[in-house]
Amino acid sequence: MITRLEGEEESHNSDEWQLQRGTSTENEESDVKPPYWAGPANPHAQFPQPQHLDGLGLAELPEWSEGYPFYMAMGFPGCDLSAEDLAGRFQFSRGMRRSYDAGFKLMVVEYAEGTNNCQAAKQFGVLEKNVRDWRKVKPQLQNAHAMRRAFRGPKNGRFALVDQRVAEYVRYMQAKGDPITREAMQLKALEIAQEMNIPEKGFKASLGWCRRMMRRYDLSLRHKVPVPQHLPEDLTEKLVTYQRSVLALRRAHDYHVAQMGNADETPICLEVPSRVTVDNQGEKPVLVKTPGREKLKITAMLGVLADGRKLPPYIILRGTYIPPGKFPSGMEIRCHRYGWMTEDLMQDWLEVVWRRRTGALPKQRGMLILNGFRGHATDSVKSSMESMNTDMVIIPGGLTSQLQVLDVVVYKPLNDSVRAQYSNWLLAGNLALSPTGNAKKPPLGLFLEWVMVAWNSISSESIVQGFKKCHISSNLEEEDNVLWEVESELQGGGEPPVESMAESN
Repeated sequence: MITRLEGEEESHNSDEWQLQRGTSTENEESDVKPPYWAGPANPHAQFPQPQHLDGLGLAELPEWSEGYPFYMAMGFPGCDLSAEDLAGRFQFSRGMRRSYDAGFKLMVVEYAEGTNNCQAAKQFGVLEKNVRDWRKVKPQLQNAHAMRRAFRGPKNGRFALVDQRVAEYVRYMQAKGDPITREAMQLKALEIAQEMNIPEKGFKASLGWCRRMMRRYDLSLRHKVPVPQHLPEDLTEKLVTYQRSVLALRRAHDYHVAQMGNADETPICLEVPSRVTVDNQGEKPVLVKTPGREKLKITAMLGVLADGRKLPPYIILRGTYIPPGKFPSGMEIRCHRYGWMTEDLMQDWLEVVWRRRTGALPKQRGMLILNGFRGHATDSVKSSMESMNTDMVIIPGGLTSQLQVLDVVVYKPLNDSVRAQYSNWLLAGNLALSPTGNAKKPPLGLFLEWVMVAWNSISSESIVQGFKKCHISSNLEEEDNVLWEVESELQGGGEPPVESMAESN
C-alpha cells in the first residue's frame, strides 16, 4: 500500500508540474520570462531567414590583420556592441590565455597612441595591461616579423659560469686563429664542469646545450665553401653511352653481385684542417690558422664490391722507402717518390688486392669500374685484367661525382671520420712541439690507424645502396627503364631507339 500511494503521489505531482509549465508558456505576461538568447517556445516555429551579406555592411569593414578577433571583425547585424558588452553577454573569459602576432600588437599600440590605453583595450578586446606592455616594446615589434607571436630571446643558462668560461675559450681560440668546433666546446665544457665539481648527471654538455649557448653569445658555425664540380654539357649523352656499355656487359656475362667492383685512389691529408669553425654571427670571411703542412698527404687506393664488402686499403707513401714503425694490419703499404699512383703500382694492386679478393674464382668473370685516370687504361693494365678474367669499365670524364660509388657514399664519411679522430687527438693534449715552437705532425703509424678505423666504419649497407644508386647492380628491367627515360629526355620524347629495344629483347 505504501508503494502504491507513493507512486500515485509522484504521478499527481508530475501532472501538476506539466500543467504549470503549459500555463507559464502560454501566458505571455508571466513573471518568468525566457532569456533573450533562448530559442522560440514553439518547437515548430520557423527560424528567421538568413540575411544577405550585402545588407551587413561587410564592404565597409576595415582591413584587419590576422590577429584581430573574428567576432570584432565580422560584427553582429542589428546591434552595435562593444568589446565589454560582447565579453559580458557571451561570457568571453578574460582570463583565457591568448597569443597575438606582432602586426596586431602594433595596430593596438597605434590606436592607443591616438586615444588611450583603456580605449584601445575596449576597441580590440584585450587587457589594458597588454596594451601597456606592448607600448613599452614598440621598437622590438617594429623590427620583428608581422607574424611573430613571442619574444623568447636568449636567457641565462642553468650553468651561467660554465657558459661564460666556454665563451672566453672560444674568444681565445679566435684570437689565436685556431679553428674551433662544437665538439671542442663540449669537451671544454665538461672539463670546466669537472673543475667546478658539477656532477655528470646534472650537466652533460649535450649538443642542445651547445646550440643554446652559441645562441646566447651570438655565435654561429662557419663552413668552408667547397668548389662544386662542373658537369659537362653533353651530360645526358655520356650517361646513355655509359649505361649502354654496363648493360651490354651485364647481359653478356651475367656477373655475380660479388664480382662487380669499383676502385679509385684518393688523397688523405696527414694534417686535416677543419672545414667548420665557430665565430661571431654576421662576420664575413673568417681566417683560420693551419699548421702549414696540410699538403703533406698519402694516397689510398680503395676498392668496394657490389655485395657491400671492402677491399684492403692500398696505401702509397711519399718517399723512396717505407719508414720503419708499427703499422696496422689489413692494409698494403707501398712508396713512391711523389706519392702518386702509377702504372706499375696499378698492376701491383691488381695482383695483391683484386686477384686475392674473397670469392674470386678463376673461371668466374668480374667487372671493375675505374675513372679516366691515364694509369688505369694502359695496355699493360688491360692485359693484366684480361688475364684475371675481368672486364674494365671507364667512367666518362667529369661524371665521377655521379657514377662512381666511392665518390657517392664513401669519401665524405671517410674524411669526416679521419678529421674527427685528428681533432680528438689535438684536444687530448698529445700535440708535440718542435724546438722552434712549431707543431709536429702526428706519427705515421697513428695516422694509418685513423685511416683504418675510418675505412672499417663504412657500412656495407651504404655501399650496396651506392651501387644501386649508380645503376650498376640494379635489376636489368629497372636499368632498361632508366635508360629509356634518359634517352627520351635526350631526343625530346618519343619511343626508345631500335637498337636499345633490340638489346633489351
